[in-house]
Amino acid sequence: MNRVIAFVFLVLIAALAGGEARADARYCHAVTDLSAAKPGAFACSGTPADYHQRSLWLKIEVPTDSRIVYVHQTRFDRLTALFVYEDGHTAAQTVRRGNYGAHWRLGGQIAFEPPVLAAPVKTVMLRFDGLASHELLRIRLPGADEANAQAAALPVIVGGTIALLTLGALYTLSVGIALRREYLLWHGLWAVTMVVWGLLWSQLALVAAPGIAGWSSQICTFLACLAVTLATVSGVKALGETMGPRALRFGTLMLGFLMIPIGIMVALETGAALGWQRTALGVLTLSVLALVTYSLVKGCRAGNADAKALAWAWAVPMVTLALTQIVDMDPWVFGGGPQVVMLIAAALQTVWLSIAVTIRIAHLREERDRARAAEARMSELASRDALTGLLNRRGFVDRAEFMIEARSSPEEHFGLLLIDVDHFKRVNDTYGHETGDAVLCRIARRLERWEGPLCVSGRIGGEEFVLGITGLTPIGIRQFAESVRRGIADQHHPELRIGHVVTVSIGVASADRALGFQRLYGWADQELYRAKASGRNRVAFHTGDRMPQAATG
Repeated sequence: MNRVIAFVFLVLIAALAGGEARADARYCHAVTDLSAAKPGAFACSGTPADYHQRSLWLKIEVPTDSRIVYVHQTRFDRLTALFVYEDGHTAAQTVRRGNYGAHWRLGGQIAFEPPVLAAPVKTVMLRFDGLASHELLRIRLPGADEANAQAAALPVIVGGTIALLTLGALYTLSVGIALRREYLLWHGLWAVTMVVWGLLWSQLALVAAPGIAGWSSQICTFLACLAVTLATVSGVKALGETMGPRALRFGTLMLGFLMIPIGIMVALETGAALGWQRTALGVLTLSVLALVTYSLVKGCRAGNADAKALAWAWAVPMVTLALTQIVDMDPWVFGGGPQVVMLIAAALQTVWLSIAVTIRIAHLREERDRARAAEARMSELASRDALTGLLNRRGFVDRAEFMIEARSSPEEHFGLLLIDVDHFKRVNDTYGHETGDAVLCRIARRLERWEGPLCVSGRIGGEEFVLGITGLTPIGIRQFAESVRRGIADQHHPELRIGHVVTVSIGVASADRALGFQRLYGWADQELYRAKASGRNRVAFHTGDRMPQAATG
């Protein structure tokens, strides 16, 4: 659902970006050759014609409270504003393609402000040389208060939305790369395209590249088409199998990519063909939307729950699209019109998607953490003895080998204690296996008391336990082994008859060289056999290559 909402906004916003506005001002017009210095007679009815390679003059009465003329940027070679004062004085200001001078304003507008003279301005004549289409003109003569408010607010609105869109684009691209999600990468490219579009359309780019003045309108048309293509690819990648047959997805992609050559054609057009080309561009954009709508309807009829959820998501963008067709947005946002609305919507949509992606990432991270925790628990269980909870053979060997390798110096001793319960078979035979298990668990609890950073315990099978310890001298290891033997012998077992003492025999091996665990284990096993052969309840020591020694209890 989230992906389709994003897709619809991408295509809708990009479609809005393609427009260059409509003419609303009341004016009289005249058409002359480019060489003419004066307009001649003005016609105040009908529509201008045959002006594309000539000069189109517009005469507009100036309201008494207006002191500035705004012309929304469009396609022309040169524009001159001629202010006529009531006392007959005139003042002219000119901009041309490639040089707007100080007349450009944020919000895609060109401002002409007449010098203050004794007499007020009566009329303004605008001369457009090489104008592409009068239908794209948007001319405003705001009052002083509105002009001041526009000068203060529009830069904040435009600059803030472009900055927000830029941050969203960078975030989406980084997330798409990190997660390797194609639709996010395509959306990130769309957002980057919209950032460039916003910089050009708003004319903020003129700060760094004033020479592109006048060309930005045509470049923006191409970028709008490119944005539709990127949005289409992002939507197809996001919907995946929800779109239905592969042929439908392929056809939608082809129509999306068709926007690029048509966008180039429309961007380069400066003549009368611009009208029908823009119409064809709009039809193509709506066709892409129709194909996606068809795929959602098809999914709903098939009972696809995801398709139903996605179809509900179309409600808001479709209402928005309808409003753009029936509501005149040209005066909105200080004359910025649908383009500023588009820019704001693009920024909000990107932020919305960024939030949705962040929430999704958080959920994925939680799922990953739970999976890792479960894996860790399974790994821990696999390394633990089921009866006593101590490390089993595999778990103990892993810990012991780590402790051996982690010794700070080769001279540091590592001691291995193999512990075998004396006459344990008699316990099972006399009291039963359940009592024998209880005895083993009690011994395990006693061994756990010695566990710590330098000591690890385990059960390696039957009635055989093991301890590994480091950080002690050979004498310290011997004393430790004796304390282990006495501690186990001192335990009380309520399941056994009074006077029945459970003892253990211990074989000890230690070394200060880089010996492997299996070598030490072999030595300790020999010493354990010797301790049991010597009468049990005793400790037998093996230190390096020296002669074995034993201690009795």
